[in-house]
Amino acid sequence: MTEADVSGLDMDMVSPRTNRDTLERDVPAKRLENDAKLREIYKFGRKLGQGSFGVVYEATHIGTQTKWAIKEVCRPAQAGSSKVEMLEHEIDILKQVNHDNIIHLKEVYETPRMMYLVTELCDGGELRHLLQRKRFFTEDETRHIICSLADAVAYLHKRIMHRDLKLENILVKKSPDVDDNDRINIKVTDFGLSAKTGVGIENIMKEACGTLGYMPEMMSGRGYSLWCDVWSIGVVMYMLCGEPPFVSRKKANLLDEIMKKEVTFIQPIWATVSDAKNILTCLLKTDPAYRMSANQLLENPWIT
Repeated sequence: MTEADVSGLDMDMVSPRTNRDTLERDVPAKRLENDAKLREIYKFGRKLGQGSFGVVYEATHIGTQTKWAIKEVCRPAQAGSSKVEMLEHEIDILKQVNHDNIIHLKEVYETPRMMYLVTELCDGGELRHLLQRKRFFTEDETRHIICSLADAVAYLHKRIMHRDLKLENILVKKSPDVDDNDRINIKVTDFGLSAKTGVGIENIMKEACGTLGYMPEMMSGRGYSLWCDVWSIGVVMYMLCGEPPFVSRKKANLLDEIMKKEVTFIQPIWATVSDAKNILTCLLKTDPAYRMSANQLLENPWIT
């Protein structure tokens, strides 16, 4: 493979407010003879993270000296592996989205042993880690993060349900101390559990996936729809103040806690918060029929 094969692959990200109905992007997918060939294109740097499906590294494109993130996933020996299927599904979804607050897929490489996803680099790491360092976010910081997250979800909900929105799956583009005006700019990532959907009762799903605290109705056995993502926005928003909205020492009791109790605001920090509490009450309705939508959240005076 020559440098010409990989040069000029940078794609301008279209603003969500100027083009929300982008058709599938042409994401280059290339097969390489072996893993060493990729090291002739990218110089791998520090490890950014590791999950159950692979490792993410910072990498520099040798020809352009631009920095990217590369997710490296080992191909299992057996055919039809769920790990590979989820990765291929994630690639399919990322090719169909183009939004400022959703991770941008640049290109894909395959070798006999590995699959590699090249995405934009988010130096700030996971939002969860930033929250752990700060302990809590200010109301203005929370407003900016939730506005960005709701905008991404409203965009996705035209045809896609994420199904695993949580602090770990929201990346920070740059550390706040080097970001524009110290704004915390986020990117939604990890679309391995996402699903294409539409409108109507036929799109009620039964498959249990995601994380219980963020997706309780998935675990209830009663079916769920894209409204589960809105609940997740509420959980993320609540947790940005430093605590989860529902707590139980046993997972078996957590679903019961969520389904039977209203969200409360007993921590001292909530005394300093304005209309955000009203929004959280609307987002964290156990009955999705009474839950605020992502678009309604974007139109709320607390956001605007």
